Amino acid sequence: MIERKLAEKFRRLYTENSIRLNDYDDQLFTLQDPFDWVQLLSERSYVMREIFAENEELMAELWENCSEEITPEEAELLYDLAIGFFYDGHHDFAVLTNFCERILPVFKEMEEPEFLVAIYHVLGYEYASFYSPLGDKKGMDIALDYFRESISLSDKYTKISTPEVREFIFEDYFNLISYLGNLYYKSDEKIIESIDLFEKMRTLWESEEAQNLDKDNQVIMRWLARTDDAFLAKTMHIEVMTPDEREKYSSLVKDMAARAYAEGGDEEGTPNYRICLTYRRIMREISNEEVLESLIKCINELIPLPDYNGDEHEALSLLMRHFKYACTAVMILRRMNLSGDKLDEWTDRFLPRSMEIMTNVPYHFLSGTMQPIFAEWYHSAEPVLRGELNKVRFLMYMIVRRQPFTYIHSQMVAKISTIIGKEMLDKSPGEFVGVRGIESEEDVKKNRAYLLSFINISGLVHDVGKCYIPDVVNRQNRSLNNTEFATIRKHPEIGYREAMGNVALKPYADVMIGHHKHYDGLHGYPLGYDNTKSPVRIIIDIISIADSVEAGTDTLSRSYTRGKDFSKLMKELEAEAGTRYNPRIVEVMKNSPELIEELTNLTGQGRYDVCYNAMQEILGNRKEDYNDMLKEYN
Repeated sequence: MIERKLAEKFRRLYTENSIRLNDYDDQLFTLQDPFDWVQLLSERSYVMREIFAENEELMAELWENCSEEITPEEAELLYDLAIGFFYDGHHDFAVLTNFCERILPVFKEMEEPEFLVAIYHVLGYEYASFYSPLGDKKGMDIALDYFRESISLSDKYTKISTPEVREFIFEDYFNLISYLGNLYYKSDEKIIESIDLFEKMRTLWESEEAQNLDKDNQVIMRWLARTDDAFLAKTMHIEVMTPDEREKYSSLVKDMAARAYAEGGDEEGTPNYRICLTYRRIMREISNEEVLESLIKCINELIPLPDYNGDEHEALSLLMRHFKYACTAVMILRRMNLSGDKLDEWTDRFLPRSMEIMTNVPYHFLSGTMQPIFAEWYHSAEPVLRGELNKVRFLMYMIVRRQPFTYIHSQMVAKISTIIGKEMLDKSPGEFVGVRGIESEEDVKKNRAYLLSFINISGLVHDVGKCYIPDVVNRQNRSLNNTEFATIRKHPEIGYREAMGNVALKPYADVMIGHHKHYDGLHGYPLGYDNTKSPVRIIIDIISIADSVEAGTDTLSRSYTRGKDFSKLMKELEAEAGTRYNPRIVEVMKNSPELIEELTNLTGQGRYDVCYNAMQEILGNRKEDYNDMLKEYN
């Protein structure tokens, strides 16, 4: 049986380990001296392995002492442990869902609404945080059902004594409306549900019970405002609504606009002004062009820039205002179906400023909160951005750089693959015939620079799918459970899905899905993909080897293993040539002393330089690439 002393020990040590690792990460983002930074990174790698081992022992000890059938006393201890972790910001999917799903039956039997709302909220939040980035509807269905259970207890509102738990109910209304709008916007049933939910949320807030307890609760008011935004975003998909749904939706937006007008909705640049503007557009009181003119004026002239050195809440508020105004402008442009010069005339007037504002957000500014915002901005703005190279750079800025160690890994793979690619182009140009429509060895030689660029970009984007993997899986502070391990193996498919919906990434789709397949096509993952039939098979093989070289020699960022030196890694490549690895590439590498020396240096001491320079880019101290991208707009 779990005793309080053991539960407190688990929480204290697990929390201390999380804080300890976070402290190292914080220091990595503040140290400027390269020598001190390298020393700290080396120390962090040792501490990561130490924390990994200790957390494994803590988890084992806790579950070994847990009764097979949870007692009420154990349930309360685990509840305190789970809620404490949750409030402290330790969103560990496996730990929190394990705790909460074990204690849920006990509290159901006790019929305690306060405990139940909190448990349902934590479960819904953790499932949604884990499965939403993956686009996994089965996982999201579980999350939505937990949110539904939470709000179903709103009729027990007065029996919930803790304000924070009552806030969960409003947050879960927001979660349902937001996720239903994003994932199921083409489903009549889900459209009706989200419209009904919005109406019920407003009814709850305006009820005597809620007003008596929480009329001055600022957290609830923020959730109400965010829910208005989520509900308003459904205008993007208003054409899939039935006439009855559209009529009810418009009526609720009219009520929303009335509230916004009463709270200063006539003042340009305010959150309420955007709501009123959107309503007038829905009702066709003003044209798309008039709305765009107003939005652009607010973006360029009226909304202040965020000050990240001042009040954090105020900075976030201004950043989100810029984000919402820009997303609304992009949404309207996409609905207008403009292209070419006509589209450029509009985007040139606001997109440079909006992109600069979003790109210049400091990495450590509410990084957990901002991650999905950056992803949404990328998916919103990418379709109206011109130039394939700009789209790839935009992806690197908004998505990959926000995962520092994935970004560093991608930089290393790009460098390693380019070194290998140069040698292969010199020694075996025939291997590249057929890649990107190249028909002969002579054409390979003529297109050498293009092919090297293709290899380099393939290395940079090969792990884009990993950026959508939940942070807890990439954190490496404990071993992964079966669900998490299966999830990390989905990243090639997630990357492929992203690439197939993006004209700039589509040429790299086979590399993104195929880089974990073995050369012979018999092993590796995903099982359903045949890399041997790919027209860019040689590029997949180069990236696959570069990926293995980088991971196998990494001494700095992997808690579960110690990196090898390149000579040992080269022997592994030779041992698996013909099965896991392309034998011709391995042969060329083995017979090139210059290449071996270059890769030995890069994967050894050179790794520190790559890590340091990449971190400086993430911190915004190196902006050359971004300025190049903006030249297209200026």
